[in-house]
Amino acid sequence: MAEVKVRELRGVEELERVVALQQAVWGFADRDVVPAALLIAAQEEGALIAGAFAQGELIGFVFGFPTRDPAQQHSHMLGVLEPYRGTGAALALKRFQRDWCLARGIARVVWTYDPLRGGNANFNVRKLGVTVRRYLPDCYGALRGVNAGAPSDRFWAEWELASPRVAARLSAPLPPADVRDVPFANRVDGDVPREAVLDLDAPRLLVRIPDDWGAILGRDPALALRWRLHAREVFGHYFARGYRVTEFVPRPNAYVLERIPVGEGG
Repeated sequence: MAEVKVRELRGVEELERVVALQQAVWGFADRDVVPAALLIAAQEEGALIAGAFAQGELIGFVFGFPTRDPAQQHSHMLGVLEPYRGTGAALALKRFQRDWCLARGIARVVWTYDPLRGGNANFNVRKLGVTVRRYLPDCYGALRGVNAGAPSDRFWAEWELASPRVAARLSAPLPPADVRDVPFANRVDGDVPREAVLDLDAPRLLVRIPDDWGAILGRDPALALRWRLHAREVFGHYFARGYRVTEFVPRPNAYVLERIPVGEGG
């Protein structure tokens, strides 16, 4: 695979290519994309729009904008073309974003993602070191494209850029988490959620999610809705009790929740 290079994007032509990428990555219709004119305006007000290139072709991008907190950026979009997923392009974009933000005194980046997509969970939690303590039911309303078919519930990810946790995750591959004897906060039979277990008080908990949420979303809307409501109940309950996501275990997919004081560093 060709070497991936990341740099800031500038000008109408490059930002129009970002519009095309949105359509290719998520199946967006014209009404769903962030248009080039808005990207240009956001960039003038301090937004980051960076692209990943392989052999001169734009294959991915990241778009983050300022928030009411000067020390925090909201990362609204990160997308990579399907043939380049798993090649390190997404990680290169996030590394660039981290360096760009730290150079400007921005210490935290936040974003939303679908808690049931295991690939995103593995990337965000395990590789980047984000933590999660907020669950947003039906955050964006009804969506189209690859996200159509279930309420748009989202996790609110917090990426503490200068924390030892994040630095360690980015510097070396992480060994699998030791989750022996950690109780499950839900019961699952194959790819069907059966029961939320809401009376646990252990320091760490496991919450199973589907191994292939995209396949469920595409073939069985009723099961997708059942999973969505099940996850909403479990995560909403334990976040309210002071737990937060600190780890992810792939295949079978499960989040690790820990009860950690809110003021403790990420």
